[in-house]
Amino acid sequence: MAVVTVPTATTARATPSSAAAVVRALPGTPGVPQDPVEVFLEDFENGTGPTPILLDEYVGAPPVNATYTADPNWLDPTQCNGIILTESGEDQPDCESASSVAMLDLRDMAGVLGQVGGSADPTVNHAVSAWTAGSPGADLTEFATVDPIPLVTDSRFITFSVDVAAINCFASGPQLEFYLTGSGPDVPTFTSPIDPCTDPRAQTYDAGDKDVEAGSFASDGSVLFTGTSVGIKMVNANGGGGGNDHAFDNISILDVTPQLDKEFNPSTVSENAVSQLTFTVTNTSDLAAKDGFAFTDTLPAGVVVAASPNASTTCGDGTVTAGAGTSTVMLANANLETGAASCTMTVDVTAANEGVYTNTPGDLSLTGLDAPAAATLTVTAPGPSLVKAAAEASFSSGQQLHYAYRVTNHADEPLTDVTVTDNGPGSPTVTCPTGPLAPGASVTCNALYTATAADAATGTITNTATVTGTTEAGTRLSGTSNTVVVPLRSLAVQKAVFEPAFTAAGETLHYVYRVTNTGRTQLPQVTVTDDGPGTPDVMCPTIVLAPGATLRCTATHITTAADVQAGQVVNTATASGADRQGQTARATSGTVTVPYRPFLVDLGVEKTGPATAGSGERVTYTLTVTNHGPAASTGWTLSDPLPDSLRGVTTDSPGCAIGSATLTCTGAALADGDSVTVQFSGTIAADVTTVTNTATVTGREPDPNPANNTSTATTDVPSVEIIKKQKGPSAVKAGATVNYTVTVRNTGAAPVSASFSDDLSRLLDDAQYNDDATATIGAVDYSEPILTWEGTLAAGESATITFSITTDRRTFGDLRLDNTVVSTTLGNNCPVKSADIRCTTHGTVITKDKD
Repeated sequence: MAVVTVPTATTARATPSSAAAVVRALPGTPGVPQDPVEVFLEDFENGTGPTPILLDEYVGAPPVNATYTADPNWLDPTQCNGIILTESGEDQPDCESASSVAMLDLRDMAGVLGQVGGSADPTVNHAVSAWTAGSPGADLTEFATVDPIPLVTDSRFITFSVDVAAINCFASGPQLEFYLTGSGPDVPTFTSPIDPCTDPRAQTYDAGDKDVEAGSFASDGSVLFTGTSVGIKMVNANGGGGGNDHAFDNISILDVTPQLDKEFNPSTVSENAVSQLTFTVTNTSDLAAKDGFAFTDTLPAGVVVAASPNASTTCGDGTVTAGAGTSTVMLANANLETGAASCTMTVDVTAANEGVYTNTPGDLSLTGLDAPAAATLTVTAPGPSLVKAAAEASFSSGQQLHYAYRVTNHADEPLTDVTVTDNGPGSPTVTCPTGPLAPGASVTCNALYTATAADAATGTITNTATVTGTTEAGTRLSGTSNTVVVPLRSLAVQKAVFEPAFTAAGETLHYVYRVTNTGRTQLPQVTVTDDGPGTPDVMCPTIVLAPGATLRCTATHITTAADVQAGQVVNTATASGADRQGQTARATSGTVTVPYRPFLVDLGVEKTGPATAGSGERVTYTLTVTNHGPAASTGWTLSDPLPDSLRGVTTDSPGCAIGSATLTCTGAALADGDSVTVQFSGTIAADVTTVTNTATVTGREPDPNPANNTSTATTDVPSVEIIKKQKGPSAVKAGATVNYTVTVRNTGAAPVSASFSDDLSRLLDDAQYNDDATATIGAVDYSEPILTWEGTLAAGESATITFSITTDRRTFGDLRLDNTVVSTTLGNNCPVKSADIRCTTHGTVITKDKD
């Protein structure tokens, strides 16, 4: 699958295994999520080294010294679960014994998680294994704290995060669910489980011959928490052993409390004019759901809710309380849904007297929110007021925007020469009705503006306007409008396909589409269309896509005969999303091409036979043909030219025949992963040192790996020459010393372990052994009456063994010195009962005639 990179939120790392003081978010960026604050991190690096240990043996760093546990199946090393390991470290014996493949893949995933976490050397990063060599069972705990983690907080939203890497996603992925644990029932912090195989926050990493889906994943829910400590539990809802193969690292507690901002708009109004007070609740960048936040704001003395409050909220099911003429506004039981970047509450307020009114953070009572900065409303003497609005809720480059300006005369006399000036991009010309504006009367002015590429690069079009009018006495009065922000509406879409090619009609191609909101406004009802063959239906989740967020859509296409004829499947995708007014953003992906490749069949042959054999020996060779895939073979042929060193070759394997000194075997269909074995036998010819022959397999389909189409077997044929000699004359006098030599030479092509034995019985009836045997190579031993030698000789190398006897002065034997060397070494010339004269010496003892 092509690698798709999706930006993810970052968090400031706390000291591993330590509870951190809560750092509150900063006000001043309403609608732009800030990163969560990491208040606890366990990275499994405290005291760990290259030797794997189990999760329940690990102790976290001071001062918390946290310990952890899991359900038994997730702590079982024989299932390759619950092992803390590194890519470059040692294998865990139980896991290695259960599956060497699992051991290798888990070490690779630990290295990938090192990349995810930004390790200086990812190969020594520690992670926890969760391989599922068996089927552990659903809804069991993979990770849990034994004792709660100290965390003193009051009315803060918290959630949990984990770095996860997964492989074998084609089968299934883990379904990880976080719970807050303590003295009461476990509290879920999720609405949907974490699955790195499908989560758009994941990236694809190359780990050897496998793709690894990995990333850092915060839960999509949270808990409004007050307390002094918190426990963590991570459950895997997937209990199967098919797929579900993963590793995890960097378990974190995150403070994800939203930020509250407030603003008077316009910030300057005349006495009794209306200003809209806007409260913006901005989510953290994890965009997890936040349920139950609230605030009460006491307005500055002299500022009250307007006679027509126009109070409303976009914060879920929140309840707004804002009575006309009162000085308190309240939002209760509000929420942000998963994926929502922000929400607002608005209410119109007014003041009867000139002055500067400041609404400070101290004027608010907050639940589950970070305090805003102060907001100031300036009230001037009666004059014109100006309310600006844009007809469009969002924009795209080249779109025309329609502005309306509502001018109201709050003075007690008519105003003439009413003029509106817009300070926004392009300084659009504002057209107003002519004539005087009576006291208390209103008029609407208009302007047009065409958005530019520079506006799109900025992401928003932000502007205000001013109004001026002249009194009967010639005094110019003025007012400033509210600020109008029109956000960019745009999308980006990336398309990828899992299959690198297709081989026939009827195969399924799996497409994935990652759609990112690259604008500044929320987009509900995002859809994707595909222009490929058959216009496949694209399935997308039904969510509101927040700015910066990404969703993952999928589609399939079953290849056809037309696709085969075309030689490829080519298509692009178009993503569409509308803002709350129905204005559409569109984006088109790059072109994805899946080529047609006919069935590829990787056939391999392996030939085996005896490593050594003697001349004249009957030997058997085995040839194994294996289909390594990916497709089934429709037929194959095996050819093995027979060497001259092998005589009388026969075979009784089905489909095999021998002709023209060649063994030829043919076979029919062979499924992916299947093997077939054939054998033949022959006799090793005389006077040869090796038998070498090579077999070759060919198939009807293209073979992507010709390197394994041939296999050679070599049989060494040992050849050892033994020569025994008696030095000096064959007839010796009584009392004389007789010297013997035995020369052993390796005349073969490979090293050989040789030996011989020499029975001295027919010497010792007329002589005594002098116990003086030596050898230039190897070792000599004597156990009366047998002299033995053994040693290893390289090709062409010789060993010389010498010994002597002394004939008796008075002899009582047969007066003959006959002696024969015998060897059991393969290929020697002196086997038992050999007639080779080189193996035997003959001599006589001469005695004086008796007087």
